[in-house]
Amino acid sequence: MIWVRRGAVCAALVAVAAAGGPAAHGSVGKRVFVIGDSLAVGTRPYLGRDLGGWRTQTSASLSENAVHGAEELAHRRHHLPPVVVASLGTNDDPHGISSFEHAVSTALGAVGKHGCVVWPNIVRPAVGGATYAGFNRVLARAADRHDNLRVVDWVAMVAHNRGWIGGDGVHPDATGYMARARAIAHQVRHCRRSLIE
Repeated sequence: MIWVRRGAVCAALVAVAAAGGPAAHGSVGKRVFVIGDSLAVGTRPYLGRDLGGWRTQTSASLSENAVHGAEELAHRRHHLPPVVVASLGTNDDPHGISSFEHAVSTALGAVGKHGCVVWPNIVRPAVGGATYAGFNRVLARAADRHDNLRVVDWVAMVAHNRGWIGGDGVHPDATGYMARARAIAHQVRHCRRSLIE
């Protein structure tokens, strides 16, 4: 099922739900919910291929930010599958480190101790003199404290493959999206294994 609605900045919100919808939160099966921004939109077709056999639901808006995305997860908390992918932070003001930290905490709270979050770190040029290194440190520290947060090191992947990224310094080409999807899928499978062990 696919639908489109207008967001605050008229960005398209695309949601794709697999047949049967999300499973009960307590059941650890091959189910994943993706919340995210334009990078999630670009990754979606490749992620679906890399997670063949998984039921995937995606809520992605071109302008989605971490605070709103985390709030959506909190709203859905009783209906989320055990594994969540958060492609969030690229549209946030990098000066707002405390807001981003709160969003990460909210997302982890939404999945609870029996869920797992996969979150790619952020590649974007500095905004207003501030880089996204602060956000990435928040993710790294949270992953150190929480076994159920797995960070995809998108920063390192891009650093070794600069040709993937276009002129805006954010969005990759098809090769980059495919690599991003593979890395996310790898961590999604690790999440599931850790939940059933």
